Amino acid sequence: MSCPAVKDIVNAIEDSEIPRELQVHLESCGACAGILATLRDESEGLTICVGSLWVRERITCPHSDILLAYGNGGLDAEERDYVSFHLGIVDCPHCQAELSRLQDLVDQEAPRRLKSALDESMRRSAAALGDLRKK
Repeated sequence: MSCPAVKDIVNAIEDSEIPRELQVHLESCGACAGILATLRDESEGLTICVGSLWVRERITCPHSDILLAYGNGGLDAEERDYVSFHLGIVDCPHCQAELSRLQDLVDQEAPRRLKSALDESMRRSAAALGDLRKK
């Protein structure tokens, strides 16, 4: 038997069944057996576990804005339930870390905002008192 076309070997791999005639040829032909081994290696390298892809690409992870709103109690019930499920049941380490980071930022920013608001209030009060004195 002459060597089969590479597409026949590819089809056998894709079908997961190597016809008997091709199997006999592969056992006696080192070149075609090498092609088969190479194609199998390439095929296995292309196989992606959906679970791994799901985790790596963070397909179900909520956006940081949603996590921030969740942390501040600003989501409706359905959104809150989803984020709670994602954080608690799915136990997503990425989102848990992001929520913690966002809460730390808010906690650090709160005193600055309070001071800024107090300073602005004092300026407005001083300006209003100054206007009253001019009258």
